[in-house]
Formats: sequence, structure tokens, C-alpha cells
Amino acid sequence: MNRDSHYSKKEDTFWRMVDYLTILATIVFVIYAFVGGACFGSFLNVVVWRLPRKMPILLARSHCPKCENDISASDNIPIIGWLRLKGRCRNCRESISIKYPLIETVVAILFATLFLVIVVMHGVTLPQGWLGKHYGGWLSEFPRCPLFAFSLHQMVLGYILLALALIDEDRMKSPWRIMIFGLLLHFAFAWWKPIVGQIDSPLAQIDGFHIPSLTFFDAIKYSVLGGIVGAIFGGLGKLCKVPHDSGNGLQQLILLGVFLGPIVTIWTSIIAASSLAVQVLSNRFFKKKRPQVTGIPLQIFCAWLLILLTWRWWPTIDLSAFLA
Repeated sequence: MNRDSHYSKKEDTFWRMVDYLTILATIVFVIYAFVGGACFGSFLNVVVWRLPRKMPILLARSHCPKCENDISASDNIPIIGWLRLKGRCRNCRESISIKYPLIETVVAILFATLFLVIVVMHGVTLPQGWLGKHYGGWLSEFPRCPLFAFSLHQMVLGYILLALALIDEDRMKSPWRIMIFGLLLHFAFAWWKPIVGQIDSPLAQIDGFHIPSLTFFDAIKYSVLGGIVGAIFGGLGKLCKVPHDSGNGLQQLILLGVFLGPIVTIWTSIIAASSLAVQVLSNRFFKKKRPQVTGIPLQIFCAWLLILLTWRWWPTIDLSAFLA
């Protein structure tokens, strides 16, 4: 055996070990994202129910809505607790709505999907080949790659958008402090990684492996422009008297504009309005006695998710003149 073949075998063994390690790490991190999402989903149930009703969130324990007895920690495990009890309270045996484990499952799947698509798959759905070139597997770049920050950024946005949508579907008005809290989190992300909220900005074009050195001021400009566009479209929703509380949709669009900029906000507004129009027209066409129309916030959440998972194939719009 010559020396070159000996080293080639060692190299093959090394790269196989790297592949196995990457696969194992992917499974572990996706499971971690799923479990973390389920826990946040459980907390979301509390927020959606208590915050619009001005009830305490952090200090009060979870309790059965029927008999009002406290739920034990073992019964309060996300998803599993509801399945163990077969959807009934341990004390009064009254049924507990299936919406609670469903929300936990939705948030869990959302977090796991965003981590998988954005981090593990190198942002395969992001626009214009953004960070399309990489040195190796995702694990070799983790956690330095800006895609990790962007995945956390979008988890926060999706979580708040879903919270506002669920509050709206309960026919409640969301307090503005939810939006303010989301804005503070965004600016914290922008201070950490200014590029996270500017994925489709002309300032954020990737040249080979070079990531543009954007400043916090650049991030603020793009966020403000997006927030203004969101406020305009949200105001149009109030004028058109969309179903449920139009103020919830206004908060969502401002958040979306600040987090992702004006282009995504425009596309999201068009998709959400079109979906709502289809529901209204179908109810009139089929002459339903009890027409079911979901509020605009739920349409906005679904539109945001659709764009995030198909962003690469959407038309590009150059806003360089506004960002000069």
C-alpha cells in the first residue's frame, strides 16, 4: 500500500465521521427546536387567554377553566399532558379543548421547520441566493453564521404574529404592549446582527463568501421604511372594516414591516387581502346561513409563512432610491 492511498483512506474515514456527526447533530437540534417550540406553545396558550383579559401571566399557575383547580406540573407537560389525561381535567373530568395541544404542536412544528430550512438547509428558500454559498455543512458554521440569528429572529416574529392571530380569532383586542415588546426584540437582534432584517434589501447582497458589513443605522432605516408601509396597509384595513378587530392586523403589519422590510409587507398584505376576499365571496356565492370568515391576522400569519418558505421565487423589487 502506497502512502497516498493510506492518506486517502484516512480522509474518507474522517469525512464519513463528519457526515455522521452532522446527521446526529441535525436530529438532536431539530428535536430540541421542536420541544422548545412546544414549551413556548404552552406559554402562548396562557398569553392568548390572559393578556387580553388583563389577567396575570407569570405569577399565576395554570388551572382548569371549568373547576378552576390548579393543574399539576406532570399534567402540564406540553402535548403529552393533554394526551395522558385524554383531554379531560383530572379533578372535574370535564373536557379540555383540543386547541391547547394543537397550538403547542403548531409552534413546535414552526420552530423545528424554521431551524431546518434556514440553518440546516442554508437558507434554501431565502431570496436572490442570499448566503447561497457555504464552506461546508451547517454544523461547521454554527453558531457564527448569520442564518442562525435570522432563524431566531423569524421564530420571534412568527410567535408574535401567531399570538395576535389567536387573540383575534377569540374576538378579543390585543394590547399594544405585545407589539412594543416585539419591536424591542427586533432592535436587539438588529444591534447584534444588523443584516437579519434586511434579507431582500439592496444593501445586503452577498458577493461570494463576503457578507456585507451593515450598520445598526442601516437596519434602522430599512425597519422604519417597512414599519411605515405596514402602518399604511394596516390603516387601509381599518378603513375597509375587515372582520374581527382591525387593530390586531395593524399591529401585525407594523411588526412585519419592521422585522422584514417593506417588500415582504406589500406581498403579505396582497396575499392576506386576496385570501379574505375569497372567503367573503365564497360565503355569498354559496349563501351560507352562518358564514365563517377568519380575521385578517390569521391570513397575515399564513401569508408570512408562505413567503418565508417560497421567498427565493418571488419577484425582486429594488428600493435603492429610498435607502440612499
